[in-house]
Order: sequence, then C-alpha cells, then structure tokens
Amino acid sequence: MTASHRIGSVTAEQTGAAAQYVADLGDVTSPDPGLRSVVDPVAAAALIRNELLSRLEALLGAYSGDPVVFLSGGVDSILVAAALAHLGIRPQAITMVTAEGTDRANAQAAASALGLPHEIVELDQAALVVLAGEAIARLGIPELWSVSYAIPLLAARPVLDRLGEVGAILTGSGADVILGGGKTPRHPIDSPPARHDVDQMIRKQVASSFSYYRLVPDFYPLVLDGYADRFVRVFQTVRFWEVAATFAPQALFRTNDDQVIDKLCLRIACEQLLPESVKSLAWTKKSPFQRSAGIMDALATAARRFAATLPGAHTHRDPMAEPYEDVASRLFLALLADTATAGK
Repeated sequence: MTASHRIGSVTAEQTGAAAQYVADLGDVTSPDPGLRSVVDPVAAAALIRNELLSRLEALLGAYSGDPVVFLSGGVDSILVAAALAHLGIRPQAITMVTAEGTDRANAQAAASALGLPHEIVELDQAALVVLAGEAIARLGIPELWSVSYAIPLLAARPVLDRLGEVGAILTGSGADVILGGGKTPRHPIDSPPARHDVDQMIRKQVASSFSYYRLVPDFYPLVLDGYADRFVRVFQTVRFWEVAATFAPQALFRTNDDQVIDKLCLRIACEQLLPESVKSLAWTKKSPFQRSAGIMDALATAARRFAATLPGAHTHRDPMAEPYEDVASRLFLALLADTATAGK
C-alpha cells in the first residue's frame, strides 16, 4: 500500500476480506476519548467517503464475478450503492421485504436514481414461516434476532443462484457499530462527558459485535453456505474502526427539533454521493434491518395466528387482536403444556 492510501492516523492495511473480527485482533475496549478529535462532521464525512471508496476498490479487485449489493433502503446500504456508482460500477441490487416492511420505496428510489438493476424479493407469511424453520435448523437455536436476520439471507439465495457468477455481495453492515447508529448520547453533544460516554458506548458495541465468538460463531457459513466467503460487511474492518474512533460526538450526532440524528457524518457522505433527486434518502430514519424489512412484524403476526389455534384460544379474547404480552403468555403456557405432556 502506498502512503496515498493512508487516511489520517490510520495504520492498518486496506483489506479485500469480507470482514475482519476487529475485537479479536486487538484491544478495542480501553477508553481513549482523547482520540476523538475530529469535530467537524463535513471533515468526518470526507474521511468516511475516502475510506469507503478505498475499501470498495480493494473488494472489487479481490472478488471475481459481478458485484451484488443488498439494498435495504437504509442509509448504510444506500451509501455503499452510491459509492459503487461513483466508481462506475452498477451492481445488481437485491431487496428483501414483507408486506409489513417499510424498505421498498427507499430501495426502489435509490436503485432507480443510481441506475442499478434491482430485484425485490417478496416474502409472504407462508414463506416466512418456512424460512424461519430452515433458519432454526441451520443455526441450531431459535433466538429471535439471529433467526430474523437469517430469514432474508436465505430468501436471497435463489436470486444469487440465478445470477450466475456472483462476485462480492456487499452490505452496509457494521456502520451502526462504529458510528453509534441508533444510539443517543446521554449528555450534551459538545460536552466533555459526551465524548467519554460516546467513546465507551461505541467501544462496547465493537467488542460485542465485531468478534467471531458470538452466539453463533459460524452464522454466515451456516446460512449462506458457499456464498459466505463473499458476503461482505463493508464497514467491519480495522481501518474503518481506526477512522471512526477519531470522530467526536459532534461529528456523529446532531439535535434537530429535539430529535437526535445519528451517524451524521455518514449521512453527509451519502447525501454528497447521491443524485439531487434522492439526496433526502440520506436523512431517512431507519430501524434495524429485521424491523424495517418487516421480518419482526411478520413473525409477530405468525405468532398470533399460531396462538389463535391453541385449545380454547377464542373463549375470552381474540389472539389476533389482544396485546402482544397476552399472546406471549399464551405461547408460554402452550410450551409448559408440551413440557408437562412430554414428562408423563
């Protein structure tokens, strides 16, 4: 790597690997709020943009075949798609949605404006239940967040099979972790306590999320089989962590009408790369992928429908309309009944 590829104080080599388990490669937990010296969000956006373009160039050189981008409709994956378009690459975009999801419109708008071929995978209730069962069988555990993340990945596999020679499968995964996505500082953004708090908060996320030793260590091979080594978590690298660790709270958050805007510098970078007609997509507030794709709501509806089939379910209230805590209680009682029956 030449010196021109280095950014600021970043020392790690650029990588074409699908992801790096940053927390397993060195100490990420020791506080260092003094390192967070980049206050200007525009300057931070330039660092994000330059590092992203460098990372994508390395990935495109590392994987043969045609690149694919999983376009969720959130700012992270839209930024990846926009950066690829900036490099003159038009990857196949794939979006997984259910009827309950909110990702469709943003993903369609981004793909259209960037000139990307785009396929939307529709998941109806029956398909979702089948895929949930397959996910549990593959992972060996029925944990909600793991299964709900596996479902859309399994749904995308037939599309990948049809595409033929698939190159890097790019996602915006990891941006939330290193940039405090979905978080809210507990102190005024420009205060010294905020710098300490944000540094500690993000380091805790990196330690738990960027480690191989998670609940299901072999998650991606178990779910994606031969595609696992091409499934790229673009922002999960040592270099991106080193860049992001220099960002002060003012570069990451902004308060607007009592609402906290997260990942501020990344949103600015995304806005800069998007065509004028869709720049507003950079500022869309988005829930975790499992929620925005409608996976969680669809699973909750499936749970209601199952609860409605239990003995005596409609005697007092309708499981399809009662509060979710009542549905959860019904399912727990059914589990206790099954356990008691099995013990006889």
